[in-house]
Amino acid sequence: MYENGDAIYEAYGIGGSVLFYTKIMNGSQIDTFNIENIEIDVGVLPKVHNGLLGMDILMTYNFIVDMDKLELYPSNNKTKNLV
Repeated sequence: MYENGDAIYEAYGIGGSVLFYTKIMNGSQIDTFNIENIEIDVGVLPKVHNGLLGMDILMTYNFIVDMDKLELYPSNNKTKNLV
């Protein structure tokens, strides 16, 4: 939830621009995989989107995206630090 004093940012893309703010969530769960203290961007998405999962999350936690099956799952490798 937006709180007074939260910084507001603007993202630009092919569809134009959108305003958003950043929050720290206590945790998030993707299937059985849990992520704690995750920073998320909160903004308005088109109605056809339920949400977006960014490359920062996919890479940090070594998720594998199977495009043939349209499935997402964590790899057996440990997490890595991004430089």
